[in-house]
Amino acid sequence: MQRLKWVMSALAVALTATASYAGDCGACRSACAPAPCSTCCAPCQTACPAPCVQQVQRTVLVPEMVTETRTVTVVEYQQQQQERQVTVCKPVWEDVSREVTVMVPHQEERTGTRTVCKPVTREETRTYTVMVPHQEERTGTRTVCKPVTREETRTYTVMVPHQEERTGTRTVCDTVQEQVEQTYTVMVPHEEQRTGTRTICETVQEQVEQAYTVMVPATETRTGTRTVYDQVQEQCSRTVCVDRGSWVCETVCDPCNPCCPRTVRKWCPNVVQEQVPYTVTKCVPREESFEYNVTVCHPEQRTQTITVCKQVPRQEEYTYTVTVCAPEQRTNMVTVCKQVPREEQYTYNVTVCKPEERTCTVQVCEMVQEEETYTYCETVCKPEERTCTVQVCEMVQEEVPYTYCETVCKPETRTVTERVCKMVQEQQTVTCTVCVPVEVQREVNVCVCRMVEKTVTCEVACAPACAPAPACHSCGKPSCDDCDD
Repeated sequence: MQRLKWVMSALAVALTATASYAGDCGACRSACAPAPCSTCCAPCQTACPAPCVQQVQRTVLVPEMVTETRTVTVVEYQQQQQERQVTVCKPVWEDVSREVTVMVPHQEERTGTRTVCKPVTREETRTYTVMVPHQEERTGTRTVCKPVTREETRTYTVMVPHQEERTGTRTVCDTVQEQVEQTYTVMVPHEEQRTGTRTICETVQEQVEQAYTVMVPATETRTGTRTVYDQVQEQCSRTVCVDRGSWVCETVCDPCNPCCPRTVRKWCPNVVQEQVPYTVTKCVPREESFEYNVTVCHPEQRTQTITVCKQVPRQEEYTYTVTVCAPEQRTNMVTVCKQVPREEQYTYNVTVCKPEERTCTVQVCEMVQEEETYTYCETVCKPEERTCTVQVCEMVQEEVPYTYCETVCKPETRTVTERVCKMVQEQQTVTCTVCVPVEVQREVNVCVCRMVEKTVTCEVACAPACAPAPACHSCGKPSCDDCDD
């Protein structure tokens, strides 16, 4: 109810101010003019003063955040040292000697002849066409929009928040500890002797005649066709929208004096379409023949004798040790924490918003069209013949002797010593760290919203009283002709 009184008081002040400043001519016509067509040039006898406003103190509730300290129960984990017996495998290394056959490479120097192509460079003059751009300045007309600002009164709705206290139910979980027997599987390693068969390859040398192909290069002159583009200018036209409107004088009624008409100048638009010519440069393709040199390689069959090493396999039995892990079931007791839910009542504050109508004055911008002349530059390309010198490379064949090294492998028997690892089981005592849950009381800071009373000063409108005034207008001038527009 108190908030409704404040809204009604503010509405009364706004209506009084609107009636007082609604317009000088309207107030003068309603107070002084005896007929609709009478002028407001006669002075008024009385005038109403500005509305009276007085200041009143009110008490309102303001939300305020308060920090409180509360005690809660939390679960923490503490570390404890425990000893366990585990079986570990330790490696034991032994030296074992055995004979192996290896292929020992050595280098042999040989001489041969090969055909190489050497590049020979010569200069050649060629003619090409380029498009040289240049700037041309032109003039055109365009329509631009200029902004015009006016004031407009609008009504909008705002949401005013206020606090409400509500009660709800929430679920709280309590932690309960329980001892559970857990079964786990351990892989216990042990060694086994096994026998297997492996394949050993012996190296045997053999003379083989091999055929190979050599690509012999040769230069050929061929004739081809390529596409050349010529630049051609063409005249085109496009459609442009132009405003051919004009200013027109129109007679309207004066808002301050409806009996006195006045002449207003108004723009009447007339948008028409016109054809504007412009020049376009197009590329016209044409076919042109030219000659070029191509290096072509022809295959040639040749033979040579090489030494080839072949691997002859044979089967051999051997004994090896394998570590095999066998699964074993074991049990231990572990502590498990479970969450037990329970219902709890609590009170919380909710902010609820209510709609409220308000009025404001905004600036509205309108765009007005206007013709404008501007100058722009256009780039036009013209063809131009130019000459350049290019380097042409030709390949010339030549026989060149060369020496190369070939790697030949010979078998050789050697004795090698290898380290073999065996795994030996051993019992050890291991100390490990285990985390045990413990309940601890802790104090935490919680932010709570509370409503606090606060005294504020607001303005309330009082009843206005009329008194004689020297003039009938709020602008203070004796006639409507002296008022500004």
